[in-house]
Amino acid sequence: LGASAPHYMHLQQWLSVEIDLIRTIAEFCNTIQVRSISLLSAVDVENESAVPFTKEEIESYGDGALGWIKMIILYMRLKGLEEKAVIESASDVQYIRIFQPNTIVTEEPRYGWFDATLFRFHKLVDPYLPSHYHSVDVRLLGAAMVADAKAKLQEREDLGSQQDVAKLSYEDYVSVAGKAFQDSLEANKDEL
Repeated sequence: LGASAPHYMHLQQWLSVEIDLIRTIAEFCNTIQVRSISLLSAVDVENESAVPFTKEEIESYGDGALGWIKMIILYMRLKGLEEKAVIESASDVQYIRIFQPNTIVTEEPRYGWFDATLFRFHKLVDPYLPSHYHSVDVRLLGAAMVADAKAKLQEREDLGSQQDVAKLSYEDYVSVAGKAFQDSLEANKDEL
């Protein structure tokens, strides 16, 4: 759940979806005593240092679409605020799992030339990057989110009033989703 094309939105719209709506869902999950929440965020987001937008800042961006550059500049801060909203609003949820992928690779580029270029770039540089910054196939990410949620829901550990907030990255997706799944993706990588 989130904005599929935030570069076409104005800042207030984007905040309404990515923070207000997500916060409301987290509050509801808290109320109905959900045990685990999985949140899709972005690589290296730090929610601890995310500063809320002031009314003046929001107004300074106007009512027009943000466009790519402004969206990219604001992205990490907004994702940090989103993480913070979930953690604070779901204080009774035992497990909060924050998935922080780098580039999510899909079979078809969703944003035209931008995605297509980024996907090709990652094919070349992923072998040389620390695995934390590898691109991730959308199927691997989805499988990891499901497998992780299942594992957490099967745990019977009582954390008491403690909350287990974990940030997961590429290494975790491979570990959680299983080596066989990763091998099948690697075998078909040229088709992506």
